[in-house]
Amino acid sequence: MLEMILEAINRVGNEVGNLTDHQMMIVDMMKKNSKVSAKVLSGEVGISVRKIEENISKLKKINVIERVDGTRGYWEVKY
Repeated sequence: MLEMILEAINRVGNEVGNLTDHQMMIVDMMKKNSKVSAKVLSGEVGISVRKIEENISKLKKINVIERVDGTRGYWEVKY
């Protein structure tokens, strides 16, 4: 898992700045399951749903992820 995180950091580090460990975990989970919910992410990452939502908001703002087709849609990871 740490190798995956390190690879992702090296790939996007210069483009989007430094992502936190939680943000990297969120992105990796979205790559594996594009329809993953904040509640599931919360359980897997080990932080509250609110913190997951804050991290998702930051990831969207820096254009790492995008929501496709609204709330019933899926996550697109852009790198």
